[in-house]
Amino acid sequence: MKITARKAVSPIIATLLLIAIAVAAGIIVYVYVNSLAGGLTQSGGQQVTEQIAMDAYCFNTPTCNTSNNMILYVRNTGSATITLDSTALFYDGTPTVDSHTGGTGSSCYSLSPSYQIPTGTRCYISFAITSPTAGTSHLVKAVTLTGGTFVFTVVAGRSG
Repeated sequence: MKITARKAVSPIIATLLLIAIAVAAGIIVYVYVNSLAGGLTQSGGQQVTEQIAMDAYCFNTPTCNTSNNMILYVRNTGSATITLDSTALFYDGTPTVDSHTGGTGSSCYSLSPSYQIPTGTRCYISFAITSPTAGTSHLVKAVTLTGGTFVFTVVAGRSG
């Protein structure tokens, strides 16, 4: 029985094959990462256009003409009209119902059970609270119909 030696692939061709495999794997990873990053950056754009700034607030005091209420003065600083759901207001994590919304003229208007704040408009939101201790801080959270969440810290006895 005669054994013949077979020659393997030459080192030059083996090197070229390894480079081709590495380049193909790199292209596959590049396409996967770009499609993933593109999907992550293109979703959620509405949150960027919705911006609410709190100008001031007033607790249960005679100067505010409130009785067991809090008045929150907010301004739409974003580039889109904001629609707040009146049932999506929270005071220290407890849902509260908006008792009154208003603004200058007809710029802020109620849409039961929600209301809109046009761009550049300042409005006030009044809702019932329990009587807070002076100097204690509280969280007020408002959630828009599109899911935008805005949290403000208020201190009882002060206006921010």
